[in-house]
Amino acid sequence: MFDTSVFKKLAHNDTGQALGNQAGIVVPKPIAQFFPPLPAVTATGGPTVDSILYADLFVDGRRVDTVKTRYQHQTWGGTRSPERRLTDNLGALRNEAEKDDIVLFTRDLDDDGYIQLHLIRRGTAEYRTLNAKIGGSRWGPLDPSNPPVTISQIVEAEDYVEDRAGELPRVFDQERKTKETSTIRKARDRAFRSKVLDQYDRRCALTGRKFMSPIGRRVLGLDAAHVVPVSEMGSDHPANGLPLTKDLHWAFDRGLIGIAENRTILVPAVVSSVAGNEFLRDLHGQPIREARDPNLRLMEDALDWHRRNRLVI
Repeated sequence: MFDTSVFKKLAHNDTGQALGNQAGIVVPKPIAQFFPPLPAVTATGGPTVDSILYADLFVDGRRVDTVKTRYQHQTWGGTRSPERRLTDNLGALRNEAEKDDIVLFTRDLDDDGYIQLHLIRRGTAEYRTLNAKIGGSRWGPLDPSNPPVTISQIVEAEDYVEDRAGELPRVFDQERKTKETSTIRKARDRAFRSKVLDQYDRRCALTGRKFMSPIGRRVLGLDAAHVVPVSEMGSDHPANGLPLTKDLHWAFDRGLIGIAENRTILVPAVVSSVAGNEFLRDLHGQPIREARDPNLRLMEDALDWHRRNRLVI
């Protein structure tokens, strides 16, 4: 799940035209809160603190490279105050950049090890549109009304889901509408997905399928479906969560498939009889996979709600 973007107007030293030992793109402190987390800064004179990110690099909408880069607190051997930088292997983007070009940074909320960098060069129609939108700002959220999730919000969401997991399972959360913003919802969706997928070895509960990208070993194509949806005040307790491939998530939300009282896959006859639904038909009657922790297994009350309110009959 990609978050909204933050931007930076590049300084000369961010580009490949800079001379000397400058390298990479400086990440100003005000937007660092929207980047993947870094370990704490070491004491002066200590080693540079960094983490490895996989990045797709785009120039004017065209992907030019996929690289392994470093996100770091750079200290130049302890001789200067730590400065956040993206360094290593960014030449395909930096060598095309000039001062005051705009870079958009877009992180994957489901993967702290991945980020996209989009270079928007001066003279293009997209640049003129973006430049008018951001005004005189040098950096910040591209859409201040819908900013990306911050590191602190991610930590709070993870604590929230862990707290829910330690409680007795409940289907509904009646306080949701009065307490959530869109940013909090994104953070909680991330934490909910991580907790649910971990309980199922990051496999689809109905098929056991699992897709891994060779880039950063990312899990692709798996969602954590709320059995009782958030739109219906469904809770974020992991026992209201079901890991599904995206196609089965779509089918589950629309009632083409469900789970019977005996914990087997239920495909209504009206669905399995339709030409083209052979894949769903063949799943009918197969046992579902269960969460590793018995206390986090799917609530029967949630499954009953789904059968009564979503399943096609």
